[in-house]
Amino acid sequence: MAVTAERVVSTEEFLNVLKCAPDDVELELIEGQIREFPMTTRSPQHSVAISRISYILLRWLEEHPDRPGVVAGGEARCRIARDPDTTVGIDVAYFEGVEFVEQAKGAKYFDGPPIVAIEVLSPSDEHEEVVERVRNFLSAGVAQVWVADPDFQTVTVHRPGTEQQFFTAQRQLDGEPELPGFHCVVESFFAGTRKP
Repeated sequence: MAVTAERVVSTEEFLNVLKCAPDDVELELIEGQIREFPMTTRSPQHSVAISRISYILLRWLEEHPDRPGVVAGGEARCRIARDPDTTVGIDVAYFEGVEFVEQAKGAKYFDGPPIVAIEVLSPSDEHEEVVERVRNFLSAGVAQVWVADPDFQTVTVHRPGTEQQFFTAQRQLDGEPELPGFHCVVESFFAGTRKP
């Protein structure tokens, strides 16, 4: 990972830089600094897991019409912190509130942290980068960060101020209290993705 700017950059300036970035470069804005990462290798397992997790969260949201919110997937661009800005892509995110529903209709990015952020591990992910992402999410106010591993069919749940929880394929993960009534056996996130 390389820092590509020395001065503090806003999200709007960052979006202009993204327009000119080469296709094989992944950029994020972390505490006002543009950082360059190697392009994520999105294997079929990674892509299928993102789709399945998004689908399961969408089903839960549709069962709770009293909770205005939106599920976004596929590197959803999101400013999770301001002054200095941190703007990142998230594999899958659940944003709660009417303002996020409105943002989903045409904003350039989600402005504010999600309630739940889910990172699906890919072959190119490095441990230190995943740890930093989890810390950034939690410090920005994300209530739950799920790190999903398609190879081992596990999910690790991180919450502020508590020990992480580890869920194997046969265990049931619940989203309480932020996702009331959400219960899911972990392997359903990865159905059809296990390597032979």
